[in-house]
Formats: sequence, C-alpha cells, structure tokens
Amino acid sequence: MPFAADEVKAAVDEPGAIILDVRTKEELEEEQLTSRRFHHASCHMEDCSELMAKAGQLMPDKNAPVVVFCRSGRRAGKAKEMLERMGYTRVINAGGLKDLTYL
Repeated sequence: MPFAADEVKAAVDEPGAIILDVRTKEELEEEQLTSRRFHHASCHMEDCSELMAKAGQLMPDKNAPVVVFCRSGRRAGKAKEMLERMGYTRVINAGGLKDLTYL
C-alpha cells in the first residue's frame, strides 16, 4: 500500500534519499519523473533480479530513505518487499508515477 503524500515528500527531502523507478525501460522511455532526480532498476512481479543486482551500487546506505514508484504501485510494493529482505530499513512505496504530481 502506498504511503501518504506528506510522508513521501518528507522522505525525499532528507539528505541521502534515493528515488527509485522500477518500471520497465520501455515505460521509462514513454514518460519520466521530471521534477526530481531518480535512479532506475526494473522490478517485475515475478522477477526483481535487475533491482537486486543494482541495489548495492544505487543505494549503498541501507538506512537512507528509498522512495520507490512504478506505474500503479504494485511493482513498487514488490520492490519494497525485496529491498526490505535485503536489509534496507526505510523503503517507501510511493505508488505510481501519476500519483507523484506533488513532487
């Protein structure tokens, strides 16, 4: 379940926060978050191997806020679950790209 807008805003404004887009490369080419710098690593409901392989490089601080989004929030939820299993302590499911108009 996605976090509330005020929680997401507070997290992205923290020093060291990472915004992570887990959509496909094709979705990324169609539309991007333009208001903030973000990182990309795909995560699908059945395969998060790209995210798992890139996590340490993209997000070396496992205690920093990681704000994850996708198209609708489902894959962001899956990514949140996988990152928490990897030891990340502050992962936030921000929902879908269209939900992030407040950023």
